[in-house]
Amino acid sequence: MVYKNAFFQMLIKDAVYIKYFPPREGGAPLNLDELSSYLGSHSIEMDYKEFSKAVQEAKEPFIFKTNTEKTYPEAEKMIVTISDDGMQAVCRFIPPSTGGRIMHKEDLLKDLEFNGVKYGIIESAVDSYMNNKQYCTDYIMARGKAPIDGHDAKIIYKFNTDLQAKPKEKEDGSVDFFDLDIIASVEAGDELAELIKEDEGTPGTDVRGRLIKPSKVEKLVLKYGKDITLSEDGLHLISNISGHAILDNEKRVKVSNIFVVKEDVDLSTGDINYDGNVEVKGNVINGLKINATGDVVIGGTAEGVEIVAGGKIILKRGIRGMGKGILKSGGNIVAKFLENTTVNSGGYVMADAIIHSDVSAKGDVIVNSKKGYVNGGTIRSETLIRVKNAGSEMGTKTNMEVGVDPTLLVKFKTLQNKIEETVRRMDVSSKSIDLYRRKLQSDGKLPPDKLAQFKLLAMEYKKDSEDIVTMQEEFAAVQEEINTQDGGVIEVGNLVYPGVKVVVVDATLYVREIVKNVRFVRDGADVIARHMY
Repeated sequence: MVYKNAFFQMLIKDAVYIKYFPPREGGAPLNLDELSSYLGSHSIEMDYKEFSKAVQEAKEPFIFKTNTEKTYPEAEKMIVTISDDGMQAVCRFIPPSTGGRIMHKEDLLKDLEFNGVKYGIIESAVDSYMNNKQYCTDYIMARGKAPIDGHDAKIIYKFNTDLQAKPKEKEDGSVDFFDLDIIASVEAGDELAELIKEDEGTPGTDVRGRLIKPSKVEKLVLKYGKDITLSEDGLHLISNISGHAILDNEKRVKVSNIFVVKEDVDLSTGDINYDGNVEVKGNVINGLKINATGDVVIGGTAEGVEIVAGGKIILKRGIRGMGKGILKSGGNIVAKFLENTTVNSGGYVMADAIIHSDVSAKGDVIVNSKKGYVNGGTIRSETLIRVKNAGSEMGTKTNMEVGVDPTLLVKFKTLQNKIEETVRRMDVSSKSIDLYRRKLQSDGKLPPDKLAQFKLLAMEYKKDSEDIVTMQEEFAAVQEEINTQDGGVIEVGNLVYPGVKVVVVDATLYVREIVKNVRFVRDGADVIARHMY
């Protein structure tokens, strides 16, 4: 018999013996645990210490007598081990004892099935063992079929969906208003989006015959608004109109047509309310309003106007708000300058100058042209404020606040005012109710009009009591959310003048003397200024 790994065989004569076959040509040594398990299953006792000593010295096969006098013959044995993941069955074999039955191919296959191996049996491995039996040797007798993972569905948008894409800047940092390229223009018939459907993959099977599911994949569908056609196969979105494409917060593709005012928006046009984009070639005159669900682009100047846009607002020549100007956008705001205007942006704000304005932005506020400056008013950003100069030599009060969502601050202050107002009203009501109650106790009754007023005050007081609990809970939740903000950065590339107040989340720094080229960040409970270069 030609073999390589060490193995053993049980011999039954006048007593029970173990015949040991040492390894050959670099074969594996005997696994004593395997021998111990085999003999233990037959209640056969042996001096393993003496046996191990004999094994270490043996170069040729030898026979070792056990401490057991008698046992029953044992057939050729197969030990099946199934891997933890169920993907492989490894078999080891022990030769039959004296008088034991040898194993045939059909016996091996039945034993595999008995041990739970029902799939992926490797016929060549079975034949290899049957043709040249190697004992105490691993045979991979079965392999499962691994599942093939598929892939998630994917949507490829055919237009620019980056709401944070910023317009091009000139070498001096100012915005090139003649090459904005941040509006996704489309033509009727253009493809807007393509859906690459998910591939759910192919299930696998382990050696026990159990199904193995591939990893779950994400399924997607194309979501879209009006004036868009979905192809019959559900994989393509086509625009029915020429206009502007956007992707909203719910991943819905929308297209809007553009309303163009070729000259000024003035008393001849009146206010503009439009479901789509508005482009004004000229100016917007004092006191008028523009309300659009899409973008608003104004080629001229705007004075004392209110502009509300669901998308971007672009003012190529800026706005003089005159204390009543309002800009409110769901997207970004880009302007030559902002003066005496209240600004609320759902994206970033970019300008060459901001003067005495109240500016709040979910994204960055960038005033980075060569002479770009912020002078007076308040600027708020959740992420980053980057300006060239802040404040003025005159010590103009200028606030820069970063690190907290401006909408949270508005909500915080609104709730704070409501709570204070409700407390004042309850205090007045309480005094009046006490007065009526004392009058009722002393006189035994109230005139009908006073009684009605007493009941009305009591009802209002009860409602205020209930409302203030809700408001205080909401106020505490907003305050906690503000406290969890981890801060932002304020960068000034040139000069910061005295009179500037810097706030990072809840830490404040008042600038007392001119500093240059600094980055303001929060350090613990303080704001510190670090030189950038």
